[in-house]
Amino acid sequence: MRAQTWPDPAWWIWRRLTSVKWAIGLILAAAIFSAVGVVIPQVPPQLADIPEQVEAHIELQRPTWGGFTDVLAEFPWFYDTKGGVFNLYKQPYWYAVVALVALAISVCTVSRAPPIWRTVRRPPKRVNAAYFERARHRASTALPAGEDPDAVTARVASLLRGARYRVEQVSADSDGVVLFADRYGWAQLATFVTHLALLLLLGATLVTKFAGEEYQFWVAEGESHILFPPGDDRAQVQIIVDDAVARFADDGQALDFRSHVRVAEAGVEVGGGEVTVNGPVHAAGYRVHQAAYWEHGAELRIFDQDTGQLLYAETHFLDQQIIGPRIRVERGGATVSEEVISLEHQVADYVPAEEDDSPLPAAYTLIPLDAHRSLAVTMLPTLPEFEFWYRVLPTPDMPSGLTFAELGVGQDAPPAPLLTIEVSGETVFDGIVPLDQSQNEARLTALPIGEDQLLWLGFRDGATGEGFFYYSPELETERGSLEPGGSIALSGDVELTYQGVAPDTARQGRLNVGETRTVGTIDLTWLGAESVFYEVAADIPGASGDALIALERFGQARTAETFDALGGESVQLAVGATNQSSAGGQVGRPSRLIIGLGGDVGRIELDEGQQIVHSGLRYEYAGPREFTGLNVRRDPGGVAFWVGVGLGLVGMSTTFFTPRRRVWARITNDRVQLAGQAGHGVDLTAELERLLELESTQPTRRIRRSLFGGDYAHVGDGRRDDA
Repeated sequence: MRAQTWPDPAWWIWRRLTSVKWAIGLILAAAIFSAVGVVIPQVPPQLADIPEQVEAHIELQRPTWGGFTDVLAEFPWFYDTKGGVFNLYKQPYWYAVVALVALAISVCTVSRAPPIWRTVRRPPKRVNAAYFERARHRASTALPAGEDPDAVTARVASLLRGARYRVEQVSADSDGVVLFADRYGWAQLATFVTHLALLLLLGATLVTKFAGEEYQFWVAEGESHILFPPGDDRAQVQIIVDDAVARFADDGQALDFRSHVRVAEAGVEVGGGEVTVNGPVHAAGYRVHQAAYWEHGAELRIFDQDTGQLLYAETHFLDQQIIGPRIRVERGGATVSEEVISLEHQVADYVPAEEDDSPLPAAYTLIPLDAHRSLAVTMLPTLPEFEFWYRVLPTPDMPSGLTFAELGVGQDAPPAPLLTIEVSGETVFDGIVPLDQSQNEARLTALPIGEDQLLWLGFRDGATGEGFFYYSPELETERGSLEPGGSIALSGDVELTYQGVAPDTARQGRLNVGETRTVGTIDLTWLGAESVFYEVAADIPGASGDALIALERFGQARTAETFDALGGESVQLAVGATNQSSAGGQVGRPSRLIIGLGGDVGRIELDEGQQIVHSGLRYEYAGPREFTGLNVRRDPGGVAFWVGVGLGLVGMSTTFFTPRRRVWARITNDRVQLAGQAGHGVDLTAELERLLELESTQPTRRIRRSLFGGDYAHVGDGRRDDA
């Protein structure tokens, strides 16, 4: 239509939509938005419509973007963006750009269709004589004397047909014969194939966006998950996970994970097999992909002891973690407890070294020994090993904020007396006397040496003097000090010998893995640093409130600082050293489940397969379980999308590798002239020169010499050389 037949606004819009500059601008805008969406981490698609998750994602990005976080989150500032640039593909301006690109492609296709079709079906075949002198691609040669023009015409037509041109004679008169040759005339239609491909891609994307389905969830091995909520009128689809498998490197990183699944629709199994990240199972119209793997799960069952009825069966996803020292406490040769201690407080003056890549800080906790004393245990993250320190100290009013010095870290154990005590000639004590009380720059302890006799022993190493001393509260005569090697006879036929000084390891010190020290009335053993994965669970039978479910694997777990489950869960995890523990049973000792029921019940500890009856309930730990993260999709635009990809490849390949060529040949009594048109990137001049050389009866070098001899004209690339 002509411009004057359109109202001005519509014509202005039409011209813009068919403008190459506007097309480039729209494509550039779409490219910029796409690049921004790659550089700036986006809210995971399954969480993009949940305001709380969007806010949580923005807060996670705040350390990266600093003061620009709120600017990006509120762009473009005049409406509630629900995440702004962090939720880019939910913004109306993104859809506006996509819609404009699709509209521009459609309008451009409609606008260009008639002229392109006319050019393909009825190309202009006649040109004037001047065209052979001005065309960009042209060449000519003189005919040898006596050459028949009709024979030359037939030979030129044959050569063009041999080069896959469609040839027809346009005119024949006294000025010569004009031929028209067309090659790949249909190639110009490839632009419509490319445009159709783009429209299919955009349309398929929008169809998938608004009509597709995507589900992401965790499933424990041996369990199943349904896709639709109860009451949905569709045939229910159920995903059953038979097994989850993972393979790890020596450093604990997962090299590969996969799952064996089955898919059932309306209660009938319709498919299944092994799924990986890039190897889905197709069933019931859905694609099932493996998306993630998690090895820290535990199956708990609870029965009514009297009836045997199963009251509770759940596989717990343990996504919270502590790393601490495993400590065994013994008293009188009997084990009082053995567990991983949670380190509750960070050392106040801890500053990690620049080369320290451990995310764990130096931390400690206080274990009460009696009403006045506590045992402080500290673990330092000197990877690949840990350091373990302990110290007995008066229970502080403020348990947090203690320093390395107050915890005794890096300090040698203070001196203590090495004594031998004999009663009636029989040795009743021979060793280091731990001094666990302090008074006036002296460290003291009370040592019973008879049924009613108490002897106080002390060591002074302050400004008021130093050395070993003793005294009896009942007898003032039995007070004094001894030099190393000295002895004193006390009442009750007691002889005290001071042998010298030894480190007071009962007060403070450092332990190696597996080493045991006597601290007061207990024997303390450090068994190494280990991970405990846990969760706080509700509705556990027998619990007084929320229950703690924890799994001990007796070894450092394999994990990462952040486990991006399905790209959206961002489970925050600590990191430590690694060993060979996994749910696959690679360690000799079975795992242990700890159930903290709260109240007066306390905790229950169960090894794999063990059962314990408590308060009429039978608790059973069925064993550790692995979880697989699955991504289940139904993509109604998938076929159209891949058809669009295929058409795009065909269209662009045709455009770039088989561009159209049109050639006109003029044969007169003394000369052959060729001129033509071709797309960008085609050296048609060279092709025309080769045709002339083939047509000539002389060797190529003689033809090129004839250019200077005056009997041959060679013209090309817009230059004119006259014979």
